[in-house]
Amino acid sequence: MLSRLRRQEQHGTLTHGAISAARATIVVTARFMNWLTEHGTDLADIEQGDLDRFAEEHRARALALRPFLAWCARTGLGGDLSAATRPTTQPAVTLSDEDRWSHVQLLLHDDTIRLYARVAGLFVLLYAQPLARVCRMRADQITVDAVGVTTATFDTFPVELPGPLDRLVRTHLTRRGQASYVSRPDTWLFPGGIPGKHLATENVRAQLVERGIQPMAARNAAMFQLAASMPTPILAEVLGLAPNTATRWAALASRDWSAYTAQRDTHLRR
Repeated sequence: MLSRLRRQEQHGTLTHGAISAARATIVVTARFMNWLTEHGTDLADIEQGDLDRFAEEHRARALALRPFLAWCARTGLGGDLSAATRPTTQPAVTLSDEDRWSHVQLLLHDDTIRLYARVAGLFVLLYAQPLARVCRMRADQITVDAVGVTTATFDTFPVELPGPLDRLVRTHLTRRGQASYVSRPDTWLFPGGIPGKHLATENVRAQLVERGIQPMAARNAAMFQLAASMPTPILAEVLGLAPNTATRWAALASRDWSAYTAQRDTHLRR
């Protein structure tokens, strides 16, 4: 696993999704080994029943054991074991593309909304970025060249920002955020009120919700459109998605619009 991550880093293809998955595997593996010790079981002696009991007690963690179990099988340290699988569900898209673009226009042009909230919300609506990740962005993830071309690197590859979003972002870079200090290249893009801390996600979320923008619904609508317009590997690398997440969105986007409308109407009636 680590060798694969190193190769991806050398080739410039390492994503946040891959890093998060590797971190989850390491943490869960350590907890699983502690669990075996507590139950007096050696790694070489574990059976499927032991793994199933761990999965029952720790439902959210068992899936991350798959790389470790595969390694055990290859090295002969464990038997042919498999982690329980979670039923795959399609993401819900409840915001129409028309409403999504209405939100985009609002954030682009309404000067009564704080600039940092407008920029963060537009990153969600246009690039399907989770709001929490947006709030953790660093200022050096934004670059402006000599002629004013502005790019944002959400994961691995820089994305050129269109106007007037590019102008909003450049203006944001020149202003103080919530903090009492100026954002520098090695600090947060959205600095918080405490030095060294980024802006709290709920700060931005509350402002967006006040204007009728639900960040999760906005992100799902953006993801739906992006998945329909670019190849799955590019979708994963540009947006920082895990490959299986990108594949699920591509599958949803490949459906016809009548299926999408029916799903949306059913969700809204609940």
